[in-house]
Amino acid sequence: MKVAFWSNARGKSCVTSNLACISVLSALRNPEERTIVFENHQNVINLGSTFFNQNPENVVKEPNRYTVDMGLGKILTMIERGEDFLTGNLYSFMEDYLGKRLFYIPMETARNPDYMEYQLDRMCIRVLNYLEHYGDMVLVDTSSAPLSSSRKILQQSDMVVVNLNQNSQTLAHFFRNYSSVKEKAFYLIGNYDENSELTKGAITREYGIPGNKIATIPHNIKFSDAVSAGRLIPFLLKNYRCERWDENYGFIAAAREAEELFRNQLQIFSEIGVGK
Repeated sequence: MKVAFWSNARGKSCVTSNLACISVLSALRNPEERTIVFENHQNVINLGSTFFNQNPENVVKEPNRYTVDMGLGKILTMIERGEDFLTGNLYSFMEDYLGKRLFYIPMETARNPDYMEYQLDRMCIRVLNYLEHYGDMVLVDTSSAPLSSSRKILQQSDMVVVNLNQNSQTLAHFFRNYSSVKEKAFYLIGNYDENSELTKGAITREYGIPGNKIATIPHNIKFSDAVSAGRLIPFLLKNYRCERWDENYGFIAAAREAEELFRNQLQIFSEIGVGK
């Protein structure tokens, strides 16, 4: 299954941290599955920087094999040339976490971003279909900038996780202008503040969103610090089964509910073939 994480509001809807959180929680709840994640744009804060700090004290990660021959650019080039990957060899171009349950395809910052977009624009559909053979889920952090590859990824995905924020103007802009996305959308409100007038309930009523198609990842400073410091995996591992009296319980409960709703909706879309 192919899933695009996307927002109409650039830099305001926590797309990267939401995807990172959902992917780790999904890997923890479904240890028999493999999830592949990547982004179609360069950014200082990327999925890899949230998952893993290069100097952590405790993190479940396989030995790092990062070289110039690793990453999305290498995979694009090999597929473009029609080169075959040996069984399991594709994973050598990725960073792996959680006992090879979660795989991240890094985008080399040394590569020209315009050339990378040129390659992705030409080949993203082939790459998505190829990666789908290697992972149970392929999750893409899709740029909100008007990139041709973003448009194709959104069209090709089985589900689009629309990352909303509690801002009336950006909400109205999405529901007014992106009717084509709504058919296969699951909504995720990141950095959620329950004290805002724009609660999940208010947004659901205003825009007619079914309750099983929207979830929240609450504001939590410990989560935010973990994301910025590259400690997301240790943070979620430590708190995954925390008790009700723990300060992070509310956050973890909501995030785990978001992951469960996400998976349930993806299964529904898979059965009815919405994204096909």
